[in-house]
Amino acid sequence: MAYDFGSQTLGIKNPFKVEGLFKVGAGLLVLLAGVIPLLQVADTLQQDKIAGWSYAILGFVLITSGARHAGIGIFQLFRYFVGRSVPSSLAYNQSVSEKDIADEERGTNVLLYDAKQLHAMLMGRKNTTFKEPLGWMARLLHSLYPKLTFMPYPLRNLAQELAAMTINVLTALLAFGIAAFVVNVGLAGEGAKVIALPVLSILLLIYLLVNWYNTAGSITGKKSSRLHTSGGKSFGGLIALSLIAPVMAGVYLDQYSPASPQQLQTYAEATAMFNVWGNLLLLLGAIIVVLGVTLPLLFRRMAEVTPATEVSEYRENMQESVHPNEIFINIENIVLANRRYREIPNRIYRNFDPKLNEQSEGKGSFNGELIIETQPSLAKGETKHNGLKKLLTGVSQLGYLLGAYLFYLFGLKLLDVVKQAVSFNGIQPGQEQVLGFFNLCSAALAIFFAWLTISTAARVMSQASHLFWGEMHFNSLLMFMKTEGTYTESKISTGMAIHDSTRSENTVVRSSITPWVITSRIKSTIFATSGGANLESIRYIMGMNKNEEELADIVNEIKSFLRGREAIAAITNEKDLDNASQIFQVNQQTRSINSEKSAKLEQKDSDDQAAGYLRNQSPEKD
Repeated sequence: MAYDFGSQTLGIKNPFKVEGLFKVGAGLLVLLAGVIPLLQVADTLQQDKIAGWSYAILGFVLITSGARHAGIGIFQLFRYFVGRSVPSSLAYNQSVSEKDIADEERGTNVLLYDAKQLHAMLMGRKNTTFKEPLGWMARLLHSLYPKLTFMPYPLRNLAQELAAMTINVLTALLAFGIAAFVVNVGLAGEGAKVIALPVLSILLLIYLLVNWYNTAGSITGKKSSRLHTSGGKSFGGLIALSLIAPVMAGVYLDQYSPASPQQLQTYAEATAMFNVWGNLLLLLGAIIVVLGVTLPLLFRRMAEVTPATEVSEYRENMQESVHPNEIFINIENIVLANRRYREIPNRIYRNFDPKLNEQSEGKGSFNGELIIETQPSLAKGETKHNGLKKLLTGVSQLGYLLGAYLFYLFGLKLLDVVKQAVSFNGIQPGQEQVLGFFNLCSAALAIFFAWLTISTAARVMSQASHLFWGEMHFNSLLMFMKTEGTYTESKISTGMAIHDSTRSENTVVRSSITPWVITSRIKSTIFATSGGANLESIRYIMGMNKNEEELADIVNEIKSFLRGREAIAAITNEKDLDNASQIFQVNQQTRSINSEKSAKLEQKDSDDQAAGYLRNQSPEKD
């Protein structure tokens, strides 16, 4: 999304500075550690080329990993570019001035809602963000912690993935216990009793590590537009497999295996050299540490949820002398423009687009709908639980350092394995040499599994801490308005006296208006990240609150406009007023002359009548 600079900033600061500092420190330490094997390359190459190249590869991998990790941390410390168009809209923004940004949002799939959903949420007093969990395990988790339903999708998915991992571990251990019982009591036969348990323990470890790795890959937050499914279908299958697999393996080993019992015993001893229980304990310890530093933040976040779905509503019928088009123009261009936050254009999710239906001459009906949201403002006082966030980030970076150290140890142990294998070239190794080689391989494998366990745990905690640091809360006004009614036209004239030289004829539109206004102060959440699209991710509506005072101000502004309309045209131009005044003076003089003539004529008529009366009353002469 374009960086739309404005002098009035939104007050959004970089939330990842603490996390970036931790990553820079850990990355630099690993980078410096990678220099140590590189310093040994020159001397070692002269004596042992395999060891020299091994040190070179180890140093290169550690330096690359450390530089990349430190680079990510430094990137998080850079200036946080925030324009006037962030965060992303809830639905497609139909504002003309924001068309380019709206098209980018639609193209990047960051719009979780549409106009119909927002309308339904306001009208129905409901929040479609809160969906029921998917799957047996998810329903169990939400039943135990009801407030988890009202968390944003990334945090809900995080909780579900951690819970699913815990359940999988417990189920796998239960399945292994059942298999061990079947083998030890002899239900699977003698062959399985010899070799099955070591093999099953290795399979158990591999199964748990794969689930652990998948858990780390499932924790994402930038574009979580759906909830993860956490079912329980594999539980029954795993238990059934723990019963059937040992029996089938025992039947094969006892009846169809070409290996003799002595050979099976040799294989069992070689397999048992790999102590899987150490790695299992390390995996369980890593899971406990991850849960111990992540769950407190999840519980604190759940305690803060306020899933209100309240709105303020206004309905009334008004009779006003105003044209319907002017109603819509005033509401959109004046009343709603006054609601802007820092003069940023409102986000229009449904354009007014008024429709006038003329039914007969001078009569008709009108209607129009509007859904808008004001520019979201960053909620104040939302930087909570910084201590727990720092703890989570610090432990994740310690895990990264420990993982790098284990990788270095694995590289050295693998070098010993390669040297031992090369030493067997052209000779027949004895039993002690073979057992020593198996011991080296087992040690290398144990370190490899330990490295996978710790590095995956560090990745889980790093992604979880990034979610908690990046969560931002916003407040905005969401408003739905429906205006409909009927109108009639009539004419009104003023200045119709016989001596008036100016008059005003006006066509007055009398409208019967029925507005329906629903508003709500919504709380929304977004998960920011670093980079060019730092705040262009999905925004979730977390709460809807009444705003009676704000709605009363909107209604008063609308009424003030309607009552202040002028139905009769007046002269406001100074020259027109002077001209009308001159015409008035001429009319006054004309009326004065006419009045004197009329008075003289009336006096003459009165005198004539009086003279005639006297003549009629005088005596006649003889």
